[in-house]
Order: sequence, then C-alpha cells, then structure tokens
Amino acid sequence: MNRTLTQISHETVAASLGGDSFLYALDATLGRGRDALFAASMLAEGGKVFGFDIQGDAVSESERLFAENGLSQKAMFFHAGHESMLEFLPPECIGKISCAFFNLGWLPCSDKKISTSPASTLRALEAVLKVLDMSRAVLSVLSYRGHDGGAQEYAEVSRFFRENLAGRFETFGDEANAASPILFAARFGKCARACAQ
Repeated sequence: MNRTLTQISHETVAASLGGDSFLYALDATLGRGRDALFAASMLAEGGKVFGFDIQGDAVSESERLFAENGLSQKAMFFHAGHESMLEFLPPECIGKISCAFFNLGWLPCSDKKISTSPASTLRALEAVLKVLDMSRAVLSVLSYRGHDGGAQEYAEVSRFFRENLAGRFETFGDEANAASPILFAARFGKCARACAQ
C-alpha cells in the first residue's frame, strides 16, 4: 500500500525526533486538525500545540477534534493567518517549537476561493524559522500545486527552501506531475541529516 504524503510527513517527524517527547508544536494551517492531533500525541506533560487558520470552521472543527480526544488542554488555536504567528504565540515558546506543519491550499469541502497565498505563506515561513528550536526540530510543508495559484505558491516555497534551508531538506512526491502535491521536510540540530534534494 502506498503511503500518503501526510503519512510520510508524520513518519518523518516521528523518526527525526527519535520518539522523544517535546513541549511545543505548531500547526500553521489547521484544516481538519489532523496534523495538530498527531503532534499532540508526542507532547510532553504540560506541552501545547499552537494552531492557526483563517477559516473559523477549521478552528472550531479542530477544537472539537481535540475535545473528543480529551486533549483540549494541550491546544491553543487561533482564528488568524499563519503569517501572524509571531503576534499570537506566547513568548515562552519562541525558539522552542520542535515540529511545525504547513498544509497549503484550501480547507477540504469548503470555499475554494479561500486558500493560502504565496505572499502570506512566505511571511509565515520566515516567521517559523524564528520560533523553531534550532537544536532539535522538523519543518513539514505540504504544497498542493493543482489549484489556482498553487503552482506559483509551490515555486515560491521551493525557492524559499533552496535559498534558506539548503542541505537540510528533502522532498517527496511526483515532481513530474504538475498537479501532484509535494512535501518538503527540513530538519534542524540533532534531527538534521544529509538530505537528497
């Protein structure tokens, strides 16, 4: 059975962090809350997942998912764009986030006119480099190329990774298929290893 890119993302985070628990995680694009829930499963006692989404439905669905799993105390979600994370994240977690997820595009089964954009995504990626724990962290960005603006966003994300994270990341997905999503996975500090690009 073929693994999805989301499964590869989760496996990469779990393997890179070596099964160790950590205090803080970030889901920059909550969607249905699945990445946030996965991150919560790895948190240490007292840890938190911080989540952002521009759609209120995404925030409320994620809150409901966490409540159903008895994990509400491990989450802090914001109805805000991911590019504004530095305005919302508590000061104590800056520089201490061990994993961050971006799932670009739009919320499934919702208004496709509301989606991430190259400009806001680049600002968010610049911000996330300021909040990650550079001694041990993983950054996962899943870029969907098949929707309006998706190819341009992918090109900007790819350029950002090449210019800022050379030697620290690898990609997964069918590069030859222009409609296929591509996963970028970068590792920092103890999680880093030689990555083929």
